[in-house]
Amino acid sequence: MTTAFAQIDAAYATFAQQHNIPGIVAGVVQDGRLVHVTALGLADIEAGRRTSPATAFRIASMTKSITALAILSLRDQGRLALDTPLARYVPQFAAVPPPTTDSPPVTVRHLLSHVAGFVTDDPWGDRVLGMTPAALDTLMAEGKLFARTPGLAFEYSNLGYALLGRVLTNVSGEPYQAFVRRTVLQPLGMTRTTFDAFEAARGDFAWGHRFDEGKWSRERLEPDGEVGAMGGLATTAADYARYVAFLLDAWPARDDPESGPVRRSTVREMSLFHAPPFLPDPVDGRAPAASAYGYGLVNAADSKIGRRAHHSGGLPGYGSHMLLLPESGIGIFAFGNRTYAPMSRITLAVAETVHALQPSRAPAAPSPWLKRAVEAVVAAYAAGRIEVAEAVFAGNLLLDMPARLRNVELAALKERLGVGRLESIVPVHALDGSFTMACANGRLRGEITLSPDPEPGIQDLTLEAQPS
Repeated sequence: MTTAFAQIDAAYATFAQQHNIPGIVAGVVQDGRLVHVTALGLADIEAGRRTSPATAFRIASMTKSITALAILSLRDQGRLALDTPLARYVPQFAAVPPPTTDSPPVTVRHLLSHVAGFVTDDPWGDRVLGMTPAALDTLMAEGKLFARTPGLAFEYSNLGYALLGRVLTNVSGEPYQAFVRRTVLQPLGMTRTTFDAFEAARGDFAWGHRFDEGKWSRERLEPDGEVGAMGGLATTAADYARYVAFLLDAWPARDDPESGPVRRSTVREMSLFHAPPFLPDPVDGRAPAASAYGYGLVNAADSKIGRRAHHSGGLPGYGSHMLLLPESGIGIFAFGNRTYAPMSRITLAVAETVHALQPSRAPAAPSPWLKRAVEAVVAAYAAGRIEVAEAVFAGNLLLDMPARLRNVELAALKERLGVGRLESIVPVHALDGSFTMACANGRLRGEITLSPDPEPGIQDLTLEAQPS
């Protein structure tokens, strides 16, 4: 991997030059640990101070998944319900007039998945991180919040996550910053992660920059406040890698004891589709992957690297992106200190590089029921009589296609392919999978779905000849 890491460093350096980004810190997480850090450029142009692997950056909307995780931890404790109207947890919201008289009430779930109907507010939200509680109350009382009725469409809303911060405060009985710190950050050992950017700036900190009329200047450092739950965190590569490793550890589902601040199933739930799907804009001429928002994470189906969960971040002075490949155990993240630096354009390329170097994972072992079913079908093929496998059939199989027709099918396949032997079984899960037989004149591919009976039997069986 040493050569690959050198290539990744070079790619980030080229990217920083192309997009005029003063400094970048980026990481690769693999098999539960931070295996590589890229640190290049300047953390502070005025002082000429370079970035280091320990430099802290603001990560903007990458904060949202941590806020979502904190909300879900309260749900797991039975302290709130996602489909309860928001007004139960934020009483001031009860006075907010709905966009139409037939609108459903805004719920916590709506806020988590950006379907509350609020107008999208990226530039505005980025400048009001330090809003006071009283100012948020006034906004609820007097603001024009809605673009549409709740529940109908995905529309990204920073205000929605600011209100989730208020939910955390009201339900937990402590400021949301303290609750997030106690519930997520401290258990994961994220000691240099904070909502207070001014505190972070007292150490090794990347100052946000902008470039106007050929000159660099520092962006105003937005203070912590009532809106920070949507994008206020500052962190380091080492800290953020702990969070990424924790998220990736939720896959695959298994029987191991739980060890994280929230359950593995809750983490997996964050990356499911909870909002209507959308098609992002193409990047560098590449067709976009179909995507949908979960809870603080976007879920996308990628033809090259499999399913990915990701989220970008942007604030005045900063741009960032994180990307998880749950099926491969790979996490990529990158921080830049220029306003809205488009880090998602490079993290995907880095993920593809790391993914390509992954050793092939051993296929999952088939369940005893699936193995038994496949072996019975192989024996039936050898005998030319489907009845040989009847002991592993569900009650519907020979009613749906009588044995006489199944035997005609077996005879035709065997005449074409000749004798064969079982080559492989590839499970989808315990009750579904495919198998391949290597035959004299090609291959036989079969697909099996088992029934939910106490002794699972074959409810669906398809056989197909494949030429050699």
